[in-house]
Amino acid sequence: MARFVKKPNQHPLYFIAILPPSNIRDEIRLIKEEIKKNYDVKHALKLPAHITLQIPFRISEEQELQLLNKLASFVNDIDPFKVEMDAFGHFSKNVIFVKVSNHSPFIKLHADLKEMINSVVDLKSHEISSKIHPHLTIAVRDLKRSDFSAIWQNFENKAYTNSFMAKSLVLLKHNGKTWDVIRKFKF
Repeated sequence: MARFVKKPNQHPLYFIAILPPSNIRDEIRLIKEEIKKNYDVKHALKLPAHITLQIPFRISEEQELQLLNKLASFVNDIDPFKVEMDAFGHFSKNVIFVKVSNHSPFIKLHADLKEMINSVVDLKSHEISSKIHPHLTIAVRDLKRSDFSAIWQNFENKAYTNSFMAKSLVLLKHNGKTWDVIRKFKF
């Protein structure tokens, strides 16, 4: 993944996600802190536990207002849905995550969201994800391939089961160090 460092005259960085309720975010944070303590892998702590709907993209501050307005009307057509999490998974040897069992509502939401965003802003090709694999990341970026096996060994058979009703999505904006929730949009 590319580093998200804002250069002078560069537009701010945003992304759109679903946040689980605070009790689940706290549980996931404890898992991330355990990984930090045992393996010094801490990048995932810069973000709250979330399920990405739209990968990071840059737009102007003026376009932010347009996007906020569009998102406010976009969520009117979304019904809350249940999100089920079960066990852990990984992508290659550089990302470990909590698995989301039910992908269907996310795939539809992602497709509709992508279409809506493209009607407001012109995303660059690297800012558009054609596929979505819903998950909650617990180790990423600073997870060295050489440490992967040791960390994965602790999680591959570990139990984690939880669920929540997705009732909103959020627009996040990078402040130069971490991500801030700009606005929550209730379904």
